[in-house]
Amino acid sequence: MTLTFQWWVNEGIIHYPKAKSLLILCDGGGSNSSRHYIFKEDLQKTANALGLEIRIAHYPPYTSKYNPTEVSQ
Repeated sequence: MTLTFQWWVNEGIIHYPKAKSLLILCDGGGSNSSRHYIFKEDLQKTANALGLEIRIAHYPPYTSKYNPTEVSQ
């Protein structure tokens, strides 16, 4: 079970009951890199399980300082 799945079941569906898709902003490095097929496969399994279209937007290299999540930490 992925963190995305857990978030959707516990929070997302409550706040966005009519949502048909989910946009996730990702840093371009590490295990969620756009080049790693395992990340993509796991994400597709999550999308299938939830019945949602999941889109990923990767930040370009060396721009994670603009990621709102990392800025707030």
